[in-house]
Amino acid sequence: MVNSAWWASALSEAVNNEKPLAVVCNGEELALFRDGQGQAFALEDRCPHRRVPLSLGCVIESGIQCGYHGWTFDGASGACTTIPNLHANERVPARYAARPYPVAERNGFVHVWLGEGEPNESVPAATYQPEGCEYTGAGTISILHEEYLAAMLDGPHCLISFDAVKMTDFFLGDPRLQDDHLVLDRGAVWSTRVLPPQFVVDYPLIVRTSVPVRGGDIRVDLLTEQEAPLCTVFIASGANRRGTTSICWRGFLPQSDVSHVPLRWRVARKMKRPPFRVHTQVDGKLLAALLEAPSRDLARLHDSSLIPLRAAV
Repeated sequence: MVNSAWWASALSEAVNNEKPLAVVCNGEELALFRDGQGQAFALEDRCPHRRVPLSLGCVIESGIQCGYHGWTFDGASGACTTIPNLHANERVPARYAARPYPVAERNGFVHVWLGEGEPNESVPAATYQPEGCEYTGAGTISILHEEYLAAMLDGPHCLISFDAVKMTDFFLGDPRLQDDHLVLDRGAVWSTRVLPPQFVVDYPLIVRTSVPVRGGDIRVDLLTEQEAPLCTVFIASGANRRGTTSICWRGFLPQSDVSHVPLRWRVARKMKRPPFRVHTQVDGKLLAALLEAPSRDLARLHDSSLIPLRAAV
């Protein structure tokens, strides 16, 4: 399940030096915490002594302490530094160590390197450049990770919504491969209660979804028809236990001219109302009704026996 890559596993503000944070990122169970200087660390969420989750323990100055028997582990190396019932002249065996994971923090996300090999410098959230007020959140959604990515292409309205905006399938662009992501544009309109949908003849908005071929970093942009940005959302996703998906997200409103948007959008932004909502509960009936279309290209990219999308022209 695990490819060698950086995965955005948690929001930076969710990781502290008081209580370990338990996360499951692409199937890997992790305990995240910080030291007194604010440095973030990640260890396998399992004490090598009795297999108790380390996230049930506490953070101390020298690392993380298991809540069961008080064994202490260094955040950087995972080495066991203290066993309470050992005498002062007894050494802790080297085999009593928790598995450490490389950590990189960027743009409000804590990334963990999963897999083998030396970590590279290309972390997913490097492409997320926030401006001004941000809106954040996290949750676990009852859907397989692969299906979550597919639904983000076939029907993002099942998973995310923008204030006063209705997504449509009347304008649907062709999927394109860009920086190891499948990118798709679809039409959207400002929702209105004055005219029924059949009287809407143009689609002045674009919802652009960027879904990774490998990994879990998703980006959703709301744009004008001139591609001026109105809202940007970065969603970090990964496989959790029992067929569920962990997600955490950050989004912001770019500092662009909004004089051309409806008054209710501008008023809502003045009132600091969130411009979007990432759904943590999925309507199963709505999800089942989605037609498999753009996600087929994603499946093709996952299947090395088929012609890559880049060559399928």
